[in-house]
Amino acid sequence: MNDIEKFDEFLSSYNKYYQPVSEISMPCPTHDKNCPSRKQQECVSKNKEPLVSSDFMMYSFDDICRTTDIINVCNLPSTCDALYLDKKRKVLYFIEFKGVIIDWNNKRKELNNVLRYISNDSPCKEKYYNRLKRIYNNTGDELAFKLRLKPFETLDLALPNVYKDYCIKNNISKEDMIDIREFLSNMKKVYIVVAISDKRNPTADRVGSYRFILRKPFDRLRDLGLFEIVEIMDHNEFKFFLDRI
Repeated sequence: MNDIEKFDEFLSSYNKYYQPVSEISMPCPTHDKNCPSRKQQECVSKNKEPLVSSDFMMYSFDDICRTTDIINVCNLPSTCDALYLDKKRKVLYFIEFKGVIIDWNNKRKELNNVLRYISNDSPCKEKYYNRLKRIYNNTGDELAFKLRLKPFETLDLALPNVYKDYCIKNNISKEDMIDIREFLSNMKKVYIVVAISDKRNPTADRVGSYRFILRKPFDRLRDLGLFEIVEIMDHNEFKFFLDRI
C-alpha cells in the first residue's frame, strides 16, 4: 500500500462521519461528543436549513476530532468543517462553511435602526453608535482571526493527532505508519471557505467582505506553500465546484 492508500484507509475508518455536505453544513450542528463541563449553547441562527444543499459526501472533521482521545474535547483545536480526499488527482480538500456576515457596511442600517429611538440632537447618539460599531468590528476581527487560524491548527495540530490516535487504536506499527507531517507537506492541498449569503440576497456580493478581509492572509497561505489553492466561494460557486470534482 502506498501512502495515499494508507491515508484513505485512515479516513475510511471514520465512515460514520462520512456525510453529505447538507448535513455537515447545517447551522448549529449536533455532535455525539461534547465537553461535559460546558453547557450547550443555544442555537441563535435564524437559518434552519443547510448552508449548502448537496448530497456530495465528505468527512465531518470536527466530529472526527471529537472522537480522538489525544485531543481534549474541552479544548478542541480550531479546525475546518470537512475533509475530502480525491485519490485519483491526489488532492486533499479542506472545507470551511461560514454563514456569518462580517461586512460592516451592510450592517450600518441595522445599527441605525437600533439608534432610531435616540433623538438626532442627543449627545448620546454618537457615543452609542461608535460603541456599537466598535463591538461589531471586534466581532468581525474575531471571525477573520479564526478563519486564518483554522488551516494551521488543522494541519499542524488536529490531523497529526487524529492520525496518531488512529494508529494507536488500530495497533499500526511504526513501519506501516505514514510520516503524516511529511505526507501532508508533500500533498497537494486546497483550502476553501464557503461564505453563505442570506436568503434574500443569494448572490456573491456578501462574500466580498470575506474576500476583502482575508485576501492578504490567504495569499500568504499560497506564497508560503501551505496550500496550492485557497478560495472563498459563495454557495452557488461551491456547488459548481462540487460538480467538477
